[in-house]
Amino acid sequence: MLAFLLLAALCQQGYEYRQGSGIVDLTTGQTRSPEEFLKFAIAEREAGRPESAVAALSVLATRVPDASIRETAHFERATTYYKSGAYYEAYHDFEGFILKFPQSERVTAAKRMEMTAALDLARVGKSTWLGLSTTSTTGIDYLHDALRRYPHEDFAPDNLQKLGMFFYEREEYDRATEEFTRLLEQYPEAPEAVLSLYMLGRTAEKRFDAVDYDVKPLKDSRRHYERFLEEADRMRRFSDQGKRWVDALIPAVRERLSTVYERLLSKQLKTAEYYDWKGYPWSAEPFYLSILRDEATFRKVLPAFPETRASRHARARLIELSKK
Repeated sequence: MLAFLLLAALCQQGYEYRQGSGIVDLTTGQTRSPEEFLKFAIAEREAGRPESAVAALSVLATRVPDASIRETAHFERATTYYKSGAYYEAYHDFEGFILKFPQSERVTAAKRMEMTAALDLARVGKSTWLGLSTTSTTGIDYLHDALRRYPHEDFAPDNLQKLGMFFYEREEYDRATEEFTRLLEQYPEAPEAVLSLYMLGRTAEKRFDAVDYDVKPLKDSRRHYERFLEEADRMRRFSDQGKRWVDALIPAVRERLSTVYERLLSKQLKTAEYYDWKGYPWSAEPFYLSILRDEATFRKVLPAFPETRASRHARARLIELSKK
C-alpha cells in the first residue's frame, strides 16, 4: 500500500493547481480549468497513454477543492489502472475511493470493480506498474477480503462462483470445492447457486479421475447431481437467469449422472470379479446383488438409464452361482 501511495505522489509532479486559474502543465505552461483537465485526462487514457492519464487524474483527485471533481477523478484514476492491467493498483484505488466517498453513487460500482480487479490479479499473478512480487495468492486473498467486507452486494455470488472456476481451471479441485460449497452455504438462493451445484458434481468427478481407487468422490458427484435434479424446480424460482441456467444444464446433469452411475457399477463389478478370481465366489455374490439393486435405484432417478455391462455380467454370474 505504501508503494501505491508513493506512485500516486510521483504521478503529480508534472502539474500544478493554482487557485483561480486552474491546472498548469509545468512543461508547456498550458493552463486548463479542472473540467477541461478532466476531459484531457480521460482522452489520454482512451488514446492508450495511461501513465499520463493517471498523472493528470491524481492532480484532480488530491489538489482541486471541488469535491465532485475529486470524486470523479479518483474513480476515473482507479478505472485507468484497471483498464491498463494494473490490477493491484486498481484494487487499492477503488478501496480508497470507497473509504473516501462512502456516500457516492459510484460506491457500488467501485465495490464491483474492486472484486473484479482482485480476480484478474489472481489470474495474472503480478502487478504491471509497481513491479511488486505479487502472486495469484495476492489476488485470491484480496477477493476473499472484499467478499468479507461486502457480502450483501448482488454481484458477490458471481465473484465467488468465478473464484471457484479459477481453481477448477487450474485443477485445484479441493479449493474449487471449497468455493462452490461456500457459495451454496452463503447464497443458497442466488442464481449462481445453480452453477455451483453443477460444478460440485463436475469437480468431484475430476477428483475421482485423479485417484480412481477412492470411490468417495464418485459418490459425492452422484449426490450433487441427484440434488440438482431434485431441486431443479426450486432453483428455477430464483430468478429468470436461474431458470435459464437450470434448463440449460438439466441435459448435461442427466448425462453426467448416467456416466457416474455406470462408473459406480463398474467399480462394484471389479470388486466382485476380484473375489471370483481369488476363488471366493460367495464373497463376490453380495457385490453382484448390489449391482442389480443399485441399477434399479438409479433407474428411479433416470428412467432411461440403460442396461450396463456390469448388470449383464452380474445377472449371468448370479445364475451360474445359483446352480452350484
